[in-house]
Amino acid sequence: MKKIGKKVSAFLGIILLIVSLTACGTSANSSSSSTKKTTGNLADKQVLNWVALTELPTADSVKEYDTASAEQIDIFGEGLYKINGNNDPVPALAVGNPVPANSAKTSYTINIKKGLKWSNGDPLTAKDFVFAWRRLFDPKTAAQNASVFFNIKNAQAISEGKKSTDQLGVKALSDTKLQVDLEQPDSYFEETLSSENLFPQDEKFVTQKGSKYGTSSANTLSNGPFVLTNWDGTGLSWTYKKNPNYWDKKNIHLNQINVQVVKETSTGINLFQAGKLDAAKLSGDFVKQFQKDPRYKTVLALRSTNLEFGTSSNKYLQNENLRKAISLSIDRNQLVKNVLADGSRAATGVVPKGLAKSPVNGQDFADAAGNLVVHNTAQAKQLWNQAKKELGVNKVTFTLLTTDDASSKSVGQYLQNQIETALPGVTINLSNIPAKVRFQKMMSYKFDLALGGWTGDFDPVSFLEQFYSTFEHNHAKFNDPKYDKLIDKIKTTDLTNLKQRWNDLLSAQKYLLDKQVVVPLDQGSENYLVNAKVKGIVTHNLGAPLDITHAYLVK
Repeated sequence: MKKIGKKVSAFLGIILLIVSLTACGTSANSSSSSTKKTTGNLADKQVLNWVALTELPTADSVKEYDTASAEQIDIFGEGLYKINGNNDPVPALAVGNPVPANSAKTSYTINIKKGLKWSNGDPLTAKDFVFAWRRLFDPKTAAQNASVFFNIKNAQAISEGKKSTDQLGVKALSDTKLQVDLEQPDSYFEETLSSENLFPQDEKFVTQKGSKYGTSSANTLSNGPFVLTNWDGTGLSWTYKKNPNYWDKKNIHLNQINVQVVKETSTGINLFQAGKLDAAKLSGDFVKQFQKDPRYKTVLALRSTNLEFGTSSNKYLQNENLRKAISLSIDRNQLVKNVLADGSRAATGVVPKGLAKSPVNGQDFADAAGNLVVHNTAQAKQLWNQAKKELGVNKVTFTLLTTDDASSKSVGQYLQNQIETALPGVTINLSNIPAKVRFQKMMSYKFDLALGGWTGDFDPVSFLEQFYSTFEHNHAKFNDPKYDKLIDKIKTTDLTNLKQRWNDLLSAQKYLLDKQVVVPLDQGSENYLVNAKVKGIVTHNLGAPLDITHAYLVK
């Protein structure tokens, strides 16, 4: 969803792969000028019938921890900055860029637009950011993404219960001026501030709703282009209505968005072709079928799909040779070519291709690292035989958790066949469950195997730090002081030595995969059929691939 700005590129030499849907839309910051040319051609009825692949886990921006929630929160919420169609951060609720308040660039002031309002008419001020951010790090909130933002001063100490929330490095200097203090300089500061977890929240409303906040549309407040309605917290459909209090409502053309959860690809295509949906997600053979259709749109995502180990709860998976045998048994090229068949790329490591380039020679991180997850059934059998001796068993059985959408089911079946065929004595039972349930099981750290994914941000370390010992999404509960020390170094002292930082990033990934803490599978792509009458969609490579907030329909 995001791309670093030019000044950051000069600092860290990181370049994102940009894939645009030029036939589909334009960037958000130019939506006004683009629609002026087509205003006379706008359809009389500005209602979009959109598709979601899974239920909405939470509408609480502070508690959001998954792409399914983030994609929806971006429709009804907004932060200080947002990522435009060029994958650059641009002001949203903020005015201009953050202004450094000291020479070390660890303190900034941010100006906020005047006259902002919540959808219920309450004024939106700098205090709403202070409240939301304090809530993010309050241990009582148990926000699963809190550690991602530990660079905000005192955030980690507050999260660990060592300091009070009023000591967080954020202060409302006035209704329209915010001060943010950091632990270390952050070259991705504006991009960080675009995160859904740092969106503002109305203290009065959230306090009134208590634990129910974000669990239904009645218990959720909007400040973005649309207002969330008709969502009961678990249903397969909900609606967005245009927000009359949104600061830039004149550039929002849709009056309503109807969202329908469709988990089966064929069902979505049938609804699309019948004119009941304006978009349908494609996977597998359907991608091949529709690749030449002018309504076909694709985005290569900077997102990884992994086979994750519940190492802390399953004693057999604590055996390194068994984990390596499982990884070696999987043919990733066959997975992306014959199972996914959607333009996805076979993973070669934890960090996806196209995210980062060397500050020395411009080489892509994935190319510099080489293939760290090869397919070799002979070696897999050899390591499995060693593991059996070490474990004192001849057979083991694991349950593999996947989301219950068509693509995830297919991948689960493929992994089951690959592992059981290559490793006689290993049995894989499949459990296809709703995304929310899978998230909960993985966050309980009590599972065997799970098909998971990760969308980091602008820095390779965001893909590597998920295995840091105290990181909430370290589902394997991997705890290695050497690895933690290396990640700490990358995030602090290495920031002044880019060559050393690059080498340490490569070393960290190799160390992780030498121990086979996780099994990278593929770098995904998103493929859709989109109604040709829908224009103004913004595309991103990180996060939600399609931003529909500035979309509109033509005649």
